[in-house]
Amino acid sequence: MRRLLLLSAFLFFSAAGLAQQLLDSIQLQSSIIDQIVITGNKRTREYIIRRELTFHEGDTLEKYILESAIERSRQNLMNIALFNFVDIKYFQGLNRHVVVHINLTERWYLWPSPVFEIADRNFTEWFQKKDFSRSNYGMYLRQDNFSGRDDILQAQALFGYSRRLGLYYTIPYINKKLTWGISTGFYVTRQKEIAYNTIDNKLLFYKNPDDFVRKEMQAYVRFTKRKGLYNYYNTTIDYRSSEIADTVALLNHHYFSDGGTRQQHIGISWLYRFDKRDYQPYALKGLLYELEISKTGIGVLRHEPDIWALAMGFRYYQPLGGRWYAATALKGRIMQREQGPYFNRRALGYGLEYIRGYDLYVLNGQDYALIRTNLKFNLLRQHVYQFGFLSSEKFRRFPVTVHIDGFFDAGYVSDQLFGEQNKLSNTWQYSSGLSLDIITYYDVVMRFEYAFTKTGDQGLYFRMGTVF
Repeated sequence: MRRLLLLSAFLFFSAAGLAQQLLDSIQLQSSIIDQIVITGNKRTREYIIRRELTFHEGDTLEKYILESAIERSRQNLMNIALFNFVDIKYFQGLNRHVVVHINLTERWYLWPSPVFEIADRNFTEWFQKKDFSRSNYGMYLRQDNFSGRDDILQAQALFGYSRRLGLYYTIPYINKKLTWGISTGFYVTRQKEIAYNTIDNKLLFYKNPDDFVRKEMQAYVRFTKRKGLYNYYNTTIDYRSSEIADTVALLNHHYFSDGGTRQQHIGISWLYRFDKRDYQPYALKGLLYELEISKTGIGVLRHEPDIWALAMGFRYYQPLGGRWYAATALKGRIMQREQGPYFNRRALGYGLEYIRGYDLYVLNGQDYALIRTNLKFNLLRQHVYQFGFLSSEKFRRFPVTVHIDGFFDAGYVSDQLFGEQNKLSNTWQYSSGLSLDIITYYDVVMRFEYAFTKTGDQGLYFRMGTVF
């Protein structure tokens, strides 16, 4: 018994000694962040930069946690779109103290430039017509980081197919805790051509070269809240007034809800977004979740619609090892099924809501679901070209990354009002194909897609911007 007690005591103290040695070893590997030094921010306020960091001065972190926090902070800083390059390094000092150095290359923030843009929904639709009158031209003035607080002041004056005058301002933080922000805008639009109906899932247009057939004015104010680093809340209140020519109302009696020539509304929407992607313009890792509830028309104005809608979206990005990546996106909307205007029934085929390969079609309706899957291969890792003849650091380094992307899309639109004259509605549509994606300067993404669709169409399509 005595030997057993001695053996037990020996094992206990040996284990305790090993545990203490392990603890001492971990402590020796941990670091105390003594100082954070930020350079290169000639315009950006330092508190805007520190807002994106996942570590702070005085933190004690193990080495692998510190390195992970540095990488996540670099991604966060890139995602606010104020910098071309973000380099973060730490330097070991005495007694486990480290200094973290953040070196930034700010972007060019003022963009006063002439504008030439196509007026159709996408490049493929415009290229099929090859009609340069279906384009907008004018002046576009955007001052990013207007006061160094990540705020944006924007003005536009467009002419041509659409005539638009607009003024917008956004500031992400207006309180000391850096959580609340505000955005506001106002614009007026005039058009001499309008899409008045959809037959066989293609838009029908009416044009009057001598007069405007659509006039619109909109103003909005948006209150934003950012909780932590990845949770965003938006509440938007907007007023919108639209007027069409008498001929448009005769061509489509359901263009507005009462068969008239004018619609106005006060709208309210609430949006929650959780966004933890590594690089928002072209994500390879992370996830995004969105939930939006909107009410168009609150019953206080004449000619108001009465529409409720609920929209949800989920995107997930996963590295598979080596140069392979996978991504999945799900998005859907539910809208009340009462009689409603054609004007408010857009679904798939606009903006980012489309099935790849269906560029020449639109699927309007009340409810919709969209599924996208991607398998990517990194054909060219990011390579930074140096243009020594340029004096400005904002343009001297030119990054290029290339991916090849295999995809499969599926979409469904429920149209209880106009489905009989649009055969692609109320049935699942799908496509598959390959895409060559080029990511470069100032978050520019160029995509060359070859797609096969359920309708039997196939072809090469070009788009700017990320697919999801």
